[in-house]
Amino acid sequence: MSPLPVCRPRRERRRPTGTAALVVLIVTVMAVVLGLNGTASAVTSKPGTTKPAATASPKAKPRVSAAVTPGTDCAAARDDDYASGPATGTFAAAGNAVCLTLPTATGNGLYLVNEPPSGGVTPEMTVFDSQGAQQCDTTYAFSVCKLTGTAPFQVVLTAPDAGAYRVTIQRTGDTSGCTAWPQSAFGGSWGVQVPLTADQQTACLAIGADQHSTAELFDFTNTTNQLNASVQLYDRAGDKVCATLGGSTAACQFTPGTAYAALLVGTGTADTYKVVRRDVSPTANCAAPSSLTVGGPSTTYSFTSALDSRCLRVTAATTDKLWFSARTPAAADGAGAMLGVVDASGKLVCRQGGISCRATGSTSYVVFVLASGFAGTPITAHVDTWRIGTSSGWASQCTAHVVSPDGFSLRSGTFTESATAYCAVIQMQPSQDFEVYGTHSSTTTATPWVSLLSNTRYSGTYVDYAYQCNGDNVGTFSFNCLTTSSADAGQYALVVTPAQADTPVEYSMQGVCQQGCSTPPKQAALTSVSPASGPTGTENQVVLHGANLTLGTQVELASDYTTASAYPSEPVSVSPDGTSLTVRISTYDVAPGTYDVVIPGTGYAPGTYLTGAYTVTAAPAATPGRLAPITPTRFLDTRNGTGAPKQRVGAGGVVKLKVTGVHGVPTSGVTAVVMNVTVVAPTTSGYVTVYPDGQTPPSVSNINFAAKETIPNLVTVPVVNGTVDLRNAHGTVDLVADVSGYYAAGSTGSALTPLAPTRFLDTRNGTGAPKQRVGAGGVVKLKVTGVHGVPTSGVSAVVMNVTAVKPSTSGYVTVYPNGKPVPAVSNLNFTTGETIPNLVIVPVIDGTVDLRNASGTVDLVADVTGWFSSAGSTFTSSGPVRLLDTRSGLGARIGTVGPGGIVSLQVGGVDGVPSSGVTAVVLNVTVTGPTAGSYLTVYPHGRPLPAVSNLNFTTGETISNLVVVPVVDGRVTFANHAGDVHVVADLNGYFSS
Repeated sequence: MSPLPVCRPRRERRRPTGTAALVVLIVTVMAVVLGLNGTASAVTSKPGTTKPAATASPKAKPRVSAAVTPGTDCAAARDDDYASGPATGTFAAAGNAVCLTLPTATGNGLYLVNEPPSGGVTPEMTVFDSQGAQQCDTTYAFSVCKLTGTAPFQVVLTAPDAGAYRVTIQRTGDTSGCTAWPQSAFGGSWGVQVPLTADQQTACLAIGADQHSTAELFDFTNTTNQLNASVQLYDRAGDKVCATLGGSTAACQFTPGTAYAALLVGTGTADTYKVVRRDVSPTANCAAPSSLTVGGPSTTYSFTSALDSRCLRVTAATTDKLWFSARTPAAADGAGAMLGVVDASGKLVCRQGGISCRATGSTSYVVFVLASGFAGTPITAHVDTWRIGTSSGWASQCTAHVVSPDGFSLRSGTFTESATAYCAVIQMQPSQDFEVYGTHSSTTTATPWVSLLSNTRYSGTYVDYAYQCNGDNVGTFSFNCLTTSSADAGQYALVVTPAQADTPVEYSMQGVCQQGCSTPPKQAALTSVSPASGPTGTENQVVLHGANLTLGTQVELASDYTTASAYPSEPVSVSPDGTSLTVRISTYDVAPGTYDVVIPGTGYAPGTYLTGAYTVTAAPAATPGRLAPITPTRFLDTRNGTGAPKQRVGAGGVVKLKVTGVHGVPTSGVTAVVMNVTVVAPTTSGYVTVYPDGQTPPSVSNINFAAKETIPNLVTVPVVNGTVDLRNAHGTVDLVADVSGYYAAGSTGSALTPLAPTRFLDTRNGTGAPKQRVGAGGVVKLKVTGVHGVPTSGVSAVVMNVTAVKPSTSGYVTVYPNGKPVPAVSNLNFTTGETIPNLVIVPVIDGTVDLRNASGTVDLVADVTGWFSSAGSTFTSSGPVRLLDTRSGLGARIGTVGPGGIVSLQVGGVDGVPSSGVTAVVLNVTVTGPTAGSYLTVYPHGRPLPAVSNLNFTTGETISNLVVVPVVDGRVTFANHAGDVHVVADLNGYFSS
């Protein structure tokens, strides 16, 4: 149906006035009403009555005589049809008319409702006063007619065609027959449920004079979940107070002691509506927000129904500048939350979805938040409420950071629901322009948002084109911030928020001047790139070296001055001095060959390109394999000549270890082996690298050690020629290797089902075993099937991180299949008082694995991250290659991970790992330079931090541990719990479905 406005007046025309006008009117009407046979051609009736044709109902008796007396040819009618029922009848032909006289007094208004029955017609409704002056004229389904003439008033219904009609006429201010509409509290309840049928498209709701506050919020939902109606509020005179036209909500201001009528008006669809009104006045019962501090904790709600709602009350000074927003990063498409703000006068300051609201000038505000687009899945909304400025200026959280439009250095952090913004102040003049380039860890299309706020032009949700920040399409996120010539000079606030990006979200950003700079910006220049090659079909991490490099510097691969890829590079990190920039270069659509590295848009200007600097190689063949677990067996011990000569390994020395065709490992088809490598009594600090035989030693480490330390680490290493190489970097050392399984191509063997890291054992508190330390020779039998989501049967092996806690003496732990003899191997070596972890992949018998302590007493902890069975994900070796190093900015921002801090790493689609289908990655994780004893947890990005540990360390220690971490969105997260520490991660392979 069309919109539903107040009745429109006809165009003015000259007409007789007074009694003559009424005579002319009635003669004209009766001439239309009378047919050629001289009988009335319209019948009116009340619901449920049946009258023969040409016979008027008691409600309307039009005269059939051509000679009429003024006032006697219109049938008496009522103006309370919501109580008495609509007027109905049938027109015999187009142009027929019916005249009804109403008892309505001057100064009132009329609700005119045209609701024809099925197959009926919609008559034109024209209202005249007693002098013949037209009051209004309409064919709309619902209209309001204001009566300004002299009573009595007549309504003439004129037929557009033959057919039945039904009209409802209700005097404004009269709520007889209207359903009482009570006020409701915030939450998920509603006030009244109202049906609209195909033939009845309006319903009247009554709000008593003492039943409302001075400001209220209207909302409704319906069965079809479509916007097919509106709620319109009118006072006694018929003046529209407010309406939900264009949406399902409206904020309305009420006059105390006045009754109102609310009309639910449909658009032609049968539906059932739940309507609600809630108090948003200064008397509203609303809680205080979690914080008013800029960047402080958000207030979080979960909406579980379409009408669910919450409200907050904020007290302020009139000079305060407030920021309000509601974020719903996890909401399904089409769902979210609507936020509105009402000031102390009851005026709606703003109503928004997904953007911020700026408010000032009131002593208090009611902030309401409503579910939007609810479709059965709970909607989590995070509400930000900040006092961003006062009469003294911008908040201290902003003035603590000063940036310049001439550019500003790298700023990094992590947005969480406890740290929700970064704010800085910036002195701007008219006609200045700068870019904010950044990186972020969100895995959705949403990015952090940058806003520029004026101290002199602050309010509303609209964009002030004199100053603004606009999103660009450079890198992972970028914004162009500017002032025009009409902008005020002064101190602005630069605010960065997570917006609709999922939290926690890490960010790094820097400012680069574009216009109005005190010093003109310098062109980026390139001098080299490393590494200088990488495979096709992936994104390869490279480090660009040069000058004036920023997070906004992009490069492309080109050949013969033609771009080779449709995808420009994406920034990862940049050095503070702008001399090195880590980027990911896409080779998805690039054929193997040698290419120039070029800054796009520079036309090969000097310094902006490197000729033939990068070689794209053929992608290595991916050979997925399944695990064949074996009882842990010693393959290497240089102390006694097992697997290699009986001699210590010197600096730069390499042990070539044959791993196929021995101890039950097949002679062919083996793609990788799983073995626990132990360094024994090194003469100095150093590290060991384990890699495929015959390859150049990669720039990674598997075991880091200190002088005289005996320390193990599990490795999963690709096998070439049936052999793996172990290289010692410094000093002399003995090496021991115990193999616990191998991967081979084919349908036999086991596949991995990743599990969110879960604690299965902790003898300190009785988890999984009695609450007691494990003595010398003691064995803990740990049930690993039928618990925490692991199946009760069919499990061939489990992946678990085992930690020894505060042993009373030096010793080791052996983990092996239940019921088997204790093998002559070690999984975890430790010294007195040390807390140290190691990953194990151990065969399972009878659903149980055994953990044996060799000497002293010790507490044992075990965290499971997956199990092997006939179904699941297969393993593909990759690398080893370094993906993360926070010391240099490889894979993530430069800088240590602080206490309670996180750093996440993109693994999907990087350095040969597929962009989809990956269920877990195998990473060798190293911490270095910790300032305090702590532990690191590695877990799937986008999931809550689990109560487990992967890597325990002491102050100043460099230590490694292998992790098998599930992947759910292409990233993994590393969380540090105390002090500051650098994190390094080397890829050994991945599991895919």
